[in-house]
Amino acid sequence: MKVEGGCHCGLVRFEAEVADGPVEVLACGCSICAMTGFQHVIVPQSAFRIVEGRRETTTYRFGSGSARHIFCTQCGVKSFLTPRGRPDAMSLNLRCLDEGHGLDVTNVAVDQV
Repeated sequence: MKVEGGCHCGLVRFEAEVADGPVEVLACGCSICAMTGFQHVIVPQSAFRIVEGRRETTTYRFGSGSARHIFCTQCGVKSFLTPRGRPDAMSLNLRCLDEGHGLDVTNVAVDQV
């Protein structure tokens, strides 16, 4: 199933293929995800594409530096990231998907993504 989304101002847009059926949404307990309310929908990097605004993003790294937190330079919203424990994946913020995305989600709490 194809989903689309983006940042608050609309400068950065993405699309991704998500498996059909129930999708686990991970509520990560790390410091930055807890503070920002990021809700992770994990997809393979090969299933993810930035459609608009690649040049309008900036990356923040902290701690081990493994995770790449990618933000819109205009509005500051983080719509997606490369998870620390899954460098072959992208994590989409469920809150940044377009309305009517159609995903059947199950929330799962985890210590870290």
